[in-house]
Amino acid sequence: MVLEKLLDKFQVHIKSEIPDSYFHIYLKGNFSTTQTPVDVGCVQKDFIRIDIDKTLQKLETFLSQSGKRIEEEMQWLKENKIDLVISDASSLPLKAANETGIPSILISNFTWHDIYNFFPEAAKQKTLLDILQNEYAAASLQILPQCHIFNDIVAKKEEVGFIARKGQNVRDRLETTTETSFEDKTVVFIYLGDIGAQAVQWKNLINLRDCLFITRDPLPKGIANLFVLDDRFLYQDLIASSDIVCTKAGYSTLATAFSHGKPVISCSREYFREFEAMQDYMFGNKVGLIVDSKKFFDCDWEEDIQKAQKLSIEGKVPLDGEVKALKIIDRVLQKY
Repeated sequence: MVLEKLLDKFQVHIKSEIPDSYFHIYLKGNFSTTQTPVDVGCVQKDFIRIDIDKTLQKLETFLSQSGKRIEEEMQWLKENKIDLVISDASSLPLKAANETGIPSILISNFTWHDIYNFFPEAAKQKTLLDILQNEYAAASLQILPQCHIFNDIVAKKEEVGFIARKGQNVRDRLETTTETSFEDKTVVFIYLGDIGAQAVQWKNLINLRDCLFITRDPLPKGIANLFVLDDRFLYQDLIASSDIVCTKAGYSTLATAFSHGKPVISCSREYFREFEAMQDYMFGNKVGLIVDSKKFFDCDWEEDIQKAQKLSIEGKVPLDGEVKALKIIDRVLQKY
């Protein structure tokens, strides 16, 4: 992961809405955090559907303060003597960096302009989209990991392999914790997030007798072959310990799965442009499957799990994107 490596060489400040405690779980070293909104993202109805109206309302509110936010960010950059801004999808810090006269790098497989521009009747949101376009255009460079959406907004781009956390196989710990033998079973890691997974017919997993399912999602307990684990187990370790990953198809989960040689099973996500890119990538490289929505919600996965077991990841996708990304960061800093 790029951020982990940066801590070895630089003084790092992290600005995000994510609580400080999260970063201390995954990062070791000296860094400071500021909890603040940096973008809007998407308001979800559930793990596959976006609430487009609420997302755009939230975006309009956020961008109505963009001028003030950029001025405040510029002041913060100057006071803290920042030499480089790195952004994961957010456009605001890119514009602030440009106005302050320092370089900025966008490390992301998409921009929020890509996502919102894919919404129905996006043309009616031209004013909002133009603000985002202007902010993204201020980036000095975009590093494009795999599964990316190519844009014509950021002038300079460089492609890298998947960027992902590396995990360890902890099946021995899992067997001890669950008091279950994983031998001769297909182990499926489930990650759908916290929103809307109640609609899935989880009780039907019991019909998949040759499979064991592990997750950290808040899923129902009491299903014999579904094990709901806590934060003693890291996501990347659970992926490393599984045979197949079943997910809503977000970049981080796919990147971690492929980095550990695990095929992916997913379900379509309506009006989410990033999913289209991921679907094309999985199909084109034969590293994942998309399950029909009804079958997915019914947990009718047996046929697809069998198909996924036959997929191979080795040699099909570029990995270790963080290595090249760090070299690019060093080069940008030397140039400026």
